[in-house]
Amino acid sequence: MTYLSVLRDKALRNSLLGIAIPIALQNLITYMTGMMDTIMLGQLGEVELSSASLANQFGTIFMVLTFGIASGANVLLSQYWGKGDTASIRSILSVMYRVTLALGVGFTLAGRFFPGHILSVFSPDTALIQAGARYLSIVCFSYLLNGMTNVMLMSLRSVGTVGISIVVYVTSLFANTFLNWVLIFGKLGCPALGIEGAAIATVIARGIEFSIALFYILRMEKKIGYTLGHFFRYDRSFIRDFAVNVTPVILNELAWSLGNSMVLVVMGRMGRDFVTANTITQVATQVVQVFIIGLSNATAVIIGNSIGAGERQRTWDLARSIVVVGAAFGAMAAALMLLLRGPFISLYNVPEATKALTSQVMASAAFIIFFQSHSFIGLMGILRGGGDNRFVLFCEAFFLWGVAIPAGFAAGLWLGLPAPLVYIVLRSDEIIKSIVGLPRIWGGKWIRDVTR
Repeated sequence: MTYLSVLRDKALRNSLLGIAIPIALQNLITYMTGMMDTIMLGQLGEVELSSASLANQFGTIFMVLTFGIASGANVLLSQYWGKGDTASIRSILSVMYRVTLALGVGFTLAGRFFPGHILSVFSPDTALIQAGARYLSIVCFSYLLNGMTNVMLMSLRSVGTVGISIVVYVTSLFANTFLNWVLIFGKLGCPALGIEGAAIATVIARGIEFSIALFYILRMEKKIGYTLGHFFRYDRSFIRDFAVNVTPVILNELAWSLGNSMVLVVMGRMGRDFVTANTITQVATQVVQVFIIGLSNATAVIIGNSIGAGERQRTWDLARSIVVVGAAFGAMAAALMLLLRGPFISLYNVPEATKALTSQVMASAAFIIFFQSHSFIGLMGILRGGGDNRFVLFCEAFFLWGVAIPAGFAAGLWLGLPAPLVYIVLRSDEIIKSIVGLPRIWGGKWIRDVTR
């Protein structure tokens, strides 16, 4: 396997790790923030934990869309950075910020005025709908702030700037955790607001994130040199480039996020305990995969920079090498999931029957994680970084909606199979994507220069 020799390049290794490790730390901090939310809400009871989880699914759809916007734009940004064209980068950023702003306003209005209708899609449980609606009608004000922060910080990855993300999210972690403690449980003379307190804490923490990120972009960032004036004056010819490259990614993320919502529909109709088990499992999954996601993001940036610099053979060698490395990390993440089951579940105040089910679901998740890791690195890192967005869209949409969701409905709601098995069926698209994506990567036809 001579292509592995590319990993002996010290500068390349340092570049990969220099992006992957800070992103992994950033994601870990972000997941810890979510974990503290679930742990504190879990102290209130299963209804509060599950209802907030369902309400956050609506916000997740928005965040996944903004992730798609930034990921699609980063294909362009990283390749233009490889060419040294910062003027084009600033124009693309302006288009991205405007699209995110419009999307954020729409989701905020929907969450504010139709929370009950939104929650009823995910579960028929009246108690969950009522509690979740109180949470959603407040937390929706965090969407625009969080979305703008994420696209700003993700765009910086394309030029190798990742350290500011850690500052932003560490600050948010401490602010959100402290405010949760004060507002949920009524500390320091404040009233105990319960689930609504958690929503208020989230909005304030997201406001702090946005303020730091905006100040950095406008005052301290020097590589791109973006100013407020660029938001209003930019080369509008890049709107088409943005649409062509970003639309498949947005559709990809929309299909994925709506698919995950349908997964929750199945779980919500199988019982509250399955929703709770999935909530805890998802937090654990995010934690054990934190470096893999960082490696995926770093791969997309390095692949894009390499294509922009015209290094086709090196790009192909790098991609195949990272697939091998990623498989090893996927196996380690699966093993870690199994080892952490007991300690992780013990953090939550849920019934013993729910804890037992959660342990079984986490074992199913460990099996899926190995394949999911390849999907992150192979499809989201290599193929998307190389501009092969349409193939990634096909894999994400077809195997989720054409296979996993119909099979999950059949397994859970018609056949009544056990929840751990239904979980595997609902996530079976990860297995299929990892298998289908491998020949695509090995063939090398995905390497595309999408710049002008």
